Amino acid sequence: MKCGILIIGSLYWDDNNGRDEWRRRYLDISSSISVTAPIYYGRKSASRGGTFTMTFRSSDAFGRAVLVPCQREIETIDDLKAETSALWKAEAPNAKAGTIGSGWGCVGALLREGEADEKLAPAWRAHFRQVRAEGLSVVNSDGGLDIAWPETIDGTPADMDIILATATKPETSPPGSQSVAGAWLGQDGGYEQYFLENVRYGIRTADDLEIWHHIEADGPTWLKAEGYSEAVQILQGETEKQNASL
Repeated sequence: MKCGILIIGSLYWDDNNGRDEWRRRYLDISSSISVTAPIYYGRKSASRGGTFTMTFRSSDAFGRAVLVPCQREIETIDDLKAETSALWKAEAPNAKAGTIGSGWGCVGALLREGEADEKLAPAWRAHFRQVRAEGLSVVNSDGGLDIAWPETIDGTPADMDIILATATKPETSPPGSQSVAGAWLGQDGGYEQYFLENVRYGIRTADDLEIWHHIEADGPTWLKAEGYSEAVQILQGETEKQNASL
């Protein structure tokens, strides 16, 4: 059974804390595809200077995420445990072996109707309840992801049997685009990289242009950094198209 990781942030492009090794050992990055996902900048991260990172929400406010096939197919619950444990280790390098979550996030699974659901759902539910005991955000108490099945750009359901993703605990009140932009504008630790690298790699929310307009209007010096030029060009081009359509 084909398994993929639905990535909505720095797991896709960050090389720190062993993430580059995880991608090399477990993922087929060259076969990544863009898919729909209900995502937004909704979690304030203390490790990123109080700026916001992406999380899921159960709504129709879709953005674009990256679905990356795993190198190995899943045949047994042990195979699934191995993939989920490796995913969580990439998210939380100091996590104990075999864990799949903490207070701020956890791994959830989408199992396609048919073989994957029939063969793995009961065992996955039992495993999740044993090691996790509770859901979080869009991950329910059975370890299932409570989101729609991702679709490709042409509207075709993603061709996977199993989809894994990490859901994080969002803020109680969803932040507006001005608050999200203001958090990046109010720091000098380089944490704006999270937003601009997501844009560069096609990980997008429905609010990106509104966030960008606030950032561009303020004109922070870091926008001129060479490493951000590709993302800035993407956002400026989208803004031009948006203005032309008005």
